[in-house]
Amino acid sequence: MRSARARAFHRRLDLRVPINLKVDVEYPNQHYLFEYSTNLSQSGIFIHTDDPLEPGTLVHLAFSLPDQHMIRTRGEVIWVNEDDESEAGMGVKFRGLSLEDRERILTAIKKIAIL
Repeated sequence: MRSARARAFHRRLDLRVPINLKVDVEYPNQHYLFEYSTNLSQSGIFIHTDDPLEPGTLVHLAFSLPDQHMIRTRGEVIWVNEDDESEAGMGVKFRGLSLEDRERILTAIKKIAIL
């Protein structure tokens, strides 16, 4: 049986790059998490946390790209990884990301992928 991370990897269509970004996560009941991403794609982000939220949880995200452009969007926790063997965290799919922000993310991904 494959891990949640392995199953999610096979569903990914977008280029995903490793990146360490501070991510502010707001979820129901006005709770906040201040965590860090480990990778980013045009459609989502993996957030490293020892306390991942349940799949299906809707969140509000805020993070700055390397060019200092602030991305604010909604997201949905799609999968979690709580395995001790690998990186704990949650995969969040962007919901309602503007076209401008999607393009900014894609530009950042291309720059990182070239480096």
